[in-house]
Amino acid sequence: MKDLRERSNRLPIISSKLSREERKEALQESVNNYLEAIESQIGDLKKVGKNALVIGGVIVAGYAITELLLPEPKRRNNNLTLPVREQEEEESESMIWAALKGAAMTLLLTIAKEKLVDVIDHFTKQDAEANS
Repeated sequence: MKDLRERSNRLPIISSKLSREERKEALQESVNNYLEAIESQIGDLKKVGKNALVIGGVIVAGYAITELLLPEPKRRNNNLTLPVREQEEEESESMIWAALKGAAMTLLLTIAKEKLVDVIDHFTKQDAEANS
């Protein structure tokens, strides 16, 4: 990739002694070099973006699972413990709430990943059409 960047950063030197068609071909070759460099950079950014989204999803899923499985510390009100029935209701509500939060977060990350990939594809196609 570094080689592509170095080639694309150099301006083409075209002799004025060449015919118009030869100069046109040389310029077209330099345009193709620039396009290859841009496409490789966009491809790398796509991979990084997808990996970041996958890693973020795994972290959120791991957090949600640990919140579901690990017990919460007991809460005390003025040094008095809550009656057993109220403790059970709070624990069951918190587990359900944690499960809902985890599912919602997973769904939102999946949607965000799809939208981000669509936006990147859209801009890639738009740039390719503009350069054609």
